[in-house]
Amino acid sequence: MRTWLVLALIWSAGVETQRLFAQTDQSYVFNRICNVEVDQNDAAIALAQEMVALISRKYPSAKMIVRTGRWMTRFQRLDQPVDQILFSEQHESLADRETFSDVLLDDDEFQDIQRKARGVIDADSCVETEFRGRF
Repeated sequence: MRTWLVLALIWSAGVETQRLFAQTDQSYVFNRICNVEVDQNDAAIALAQEMVALISRKYPSAKMIVRTGRWMTRFQRLDQPVDQILFSEQHESLADRETFSDVLLDDDEFQDIQRKARGVIDADSCVETEFRGRF
């Protein structure tokens, strides 16, 4: 009986160690959902494709996706749905995210995309979330 107890404790410690390693292996995910201006869904899709292409070309280590659809945010009503756009980034650490953001803010092509977003995306409606994900 004592042998089983010792084995159970050793197994349990191994499981907890694996959980600790799994948690340190998680990435940081940042999402921004914004409403698309009325009749601008096609322009928003084009803008999204342009942004993903820029990120993929200039910053291949960054993981970014952009999707259009409808999500429940504080600016979304069930009786009056609007088209929305979701920008999602995945980074290995918070420092990587900060570096990525700093680099983008100094990038002329990215700034050009930001200017094109005016009139296409309602920046005041944007909602951001941050979480750690296991990928």
